[in-house]
Amino acid sequence: MMQPNETGTFFVLSGLKRKNRASHRADRNRVHIMIAVVNMDIAGQRLKFTPLQYSNIYKHFEWNNDPELNRLDSEMPFIEEAFGDFKKRFEEMLYHPHPNSLDFEIHLNDGTLIGVAYISDVSEHNRHCHASFTIGDRNFWGKGYGREAMDVILGYCFNELGMHLVMTDTFEYNQAWRRLVDWAGFEHQGTISDYLFRDGEYWSKEIYGMDEGRFAEMRSTLRQHQVHANGIER
Repeated sequence: MMQPNETGTFFVLSGLKRKNRASHRADRNRVHIMIAVVNMDIAGQRLKFTPLQYSNIYKHFEWNNDPELNRLDSEMPFIEEAFGDFKKRFEEMLYHPHPNSLDFEIHLNDGTLIGVAYISDVSEHNRHCHASFTIGDRNFWGKGYGREAMDVILGYCFNELGMHLVMTDTFEYNQAWRRLVDWAGFEHQGTISDYLFRDGEYWSKEIYGMDEGRFAEMRSTLRQHQVHANGIER
C-alpha cells in the first residue's frame, strides 16, 4: 500500500452463499476446477506471488499476532493467539483450502517474504471476486510495494481468472488502503455505516469495485505515463 501503512486484509476467508446444498456442491466443484488449473506463481517487476509455504509459518504467526495489523484488517478485537491454535488454522488453509479462495505469499524477487495476499468469493458464473493483501513486514512499507502488489493481484484476477468485477473493502480509518484503491482506479460502491466498533466508537466500512473495462482503461493510462516518463529520462 501507500504511505504510511502498506496493509490490506490478512487471512479473512468467506464462502459462497447458495440456495441449496446440491447447487452449493456443484458450484464449489466448478470453482475448484477453475482455480486448480490456474498458475499460482505470478510475478511483477520486484515481487512474486507464490502459494502459502509451511516453512514460513512462524512469520505468518508473527503477523497474525501483530496488534496494528489486526486493527487495520480484522473485524475482531485483538486477542493474541496461541501458536498451536494458529498452526491448526494454517494447516487447514494449506491442506484443505477453501474451493473458491486463493491464498498467496508475497516475496521479493530474492525470495524475501514481505506479505500475504488473498482472493476470495470467486464466482465463475458471475465472474466476480474479492481481493486484498498485506505488506506485513514494516521494513517494506512506504516503498511502492503496495502499488506493485495491487497491480499484480488485479492482473491475476482479470487476466488469469477471467473476472469481470473485483471487489475490495476497508474500514474508514484505514486511509492508506483507501488512497491505494483510489490510485488503482477502484470506484467507491457504497458505505456500511457504523459497521465496526473500535477504540470506543463506531466506524464505517467502505466498499470498492473495479470492472474489466475500468481495469483496461487504468492499465492503458499507466502505460502512457510510463512511456512519457521514459521519454523524459532519455
